[in-house]
Amino acid sequence: MSQKQPPTRMSEIADRAGVSIATVSRVLHNTDTVSEDTRKQVEDAIQTLGYRIRRRPKQPIPKAAKEKLVLLFTSDIVNPFFAEVIRGTHEEIELQDHPKHALSTMQLSNNFEKLIQAARQMSALGIILTGGYPFPELIAFQAESKVPLVVINYRITQPRISCIIVDFKDAYFRATRHLIDLGHRRIGFVDDTGHSEIGVARLEGYQNALAEAGIPYRPELYTSIPADTRINGGFQATSNLLALPPHERPTAILAFNDLFALGVMHSVRAHGLRVPEDVSVIGCDDIPMAAYAYPPLTTISQPKYRIGKLAVSTLLKMEQDPPEKMGSFTLMESPLIIRESTARCSER
Repeated sequence: MSQKQPPTRMSEIADRAGVSIATVSRVLHNTDTVSEDTRKQVEDAIQTLGYRIRRRPKQPIPKAAKEKLVLLFTSDIVNPFFAEVIRGTHEEIELQDHPKHALSTMQLSNNFEKLIQAARQMSALGIILTGGYPFPELIAFQAESKVPLVVINYRITQPRISCIIVDFKDAYFRATRHLIDLGHRRIGFVDDTGHSEIGVARLEGYQNALAEAGIPYRPELYTSIPADTRINGGFQATSNLLALPPHERPTAILAFNDLFALGVMHSVRAHGLRVPEDVSVIGCDDIPMAAYAYPPLTTISQPKYRIGKLAVSTLLKMEQDPPEKMGSFTLMESPLIIRESTARCSER
């Protein structure tokens, strides 16, 4: 007896047609905002994948009401962490199955006025901010327009602003304790700038774990590369730590994120050392490539996909709230995923 095939998802159609999920939704709901060429691409993909279309009759919708955009401002669209957050937001928009809801993603830049101008022109029903600090222009626009705003990993107390925050202080405390339990005493920390709210929380968790174990905090084991939060930044920052004399350099390193951690491991090997035999490494985010690193990376797992879904569902609930209502605050846990990049300290 043949197994029943799982139903085709809109995301599969979008991948096949080379368009966004929002565009697939507009074709399925028979709106007139899609070009004929694009509509044919989507319909060809639908036919190839065997998706059963339940057409809704085409309705004459006033132009101003055709589409309600959720704007997502993100600092780094290609970063695997933010890509997973964005995937979660797309999937939640799809689950809403509402023909007027669509998601538009914009890369953050230093031209904040341009972003606010786009929000005004698009008449956004709400904004999600991830990977960037809540810049003053955005907060002023939100206070003036009362548009719902969901901020990820920053804390703001203001009407119609909701916050989704990972408990980084606790996460980095537990990660540091894991290294201490393995016998490490010289534990390095590779940070970005250390000045953001989430950066401060990470550092405090690390310092608190050291203090609890009676290990003094050593500033020379802390380093940061503010201009580059990717693999190269981790490589450069670790080179500073490994330049210390052998009896002073770290036997374990905590990194700001997984991309930093991959750079840390590359730098360790470039200095003729081994991971984890000579230097244990812990990252943060649990991006897909973390499990396939060599060795597989121990990391703090952020619920990226769930954060994206929660951001959209929170935003759509806020749309129904009165303008003066305070937003919600959600604290997310981050478990430590122990893999092969951490081991017992080899020093006696």
